[in-house]
Amino acid sequence: MNVLLCAACGRGLTEPVRLLDAPPRHPGWDGLPGPDGRRRPPASVPRGTYVVDPLPHGAPYVPFEGPLDEYDGVVPGGGWRSDERGPLVSAGPRGTYVLHPLGVVGVEPHADGSRLIGCCGPDGTQGVSHVCGCGAEVAIVAADCTSGYETRLVAGAVRVVAAQGAQGAPAEPTPPAEPTPPAEPTPPAAPDVPATPTAHPVRATGTAPAARSPEAGR
Repeated sequence: MNVLLCAACGRGLTEPVRLLDAPPRHPGWDGLPGPDGRRRPPASVPRGTYVVDPLPHGAPYVPFEGPLDEYDGVVPGGGWRSDERGPLVSAGPRGTYVLHPLGVVGVEPHADGSRLIGCCGPDGTQGVSHVCGCGAEVAIVAADCTSGYETRLVAGAVRVVAAQGAQGAPAEPTPPAEPTPPAEPTPPAAPDVPATPTAHPVRATGTAPAARSPEAGR
């Protein structure tokens, strides 16, 4: 599980999310309002997941340079777009992180209202439309009846880090354990001192000679 942070200020912009290997198959949409009463399609990815889109997305748009019969949309297989220059292709940011809108937090609408155009909400085609609380341009929100339902975080404006808590907000760092006081040094053992031999009275062996009488030998 990962969280995506604003590269400018480090603020968390998502709940913990899991990277998918490929976009899931979209269930389609019948055009009717959803359970919340809003007329928009199902989300592009399930909440709690994200995918990386290698293709460019949204504005700016540049003229298509190939033969007209080979034009295949703003991105291959995408919607068609044109102006006085002819068919257009997207030159918008590549490698955007596509998330469920409810899994993104801490972003606000851009002050430039032209980036928020749409019918029932922003259609996500006019470039970066939402900013971090610090003011950095970080997200492209699509929530219109004519678009997908997704929030894209822009590569380079965010960074991906491992989530410290898999089921909620990143966990608070664990405080370091109190250091264990060093053990009292053990005094060195006293050197061995040779034992002092104990004097024992020598016991005489045999019989001492008898004292000689002065009268003897006369």
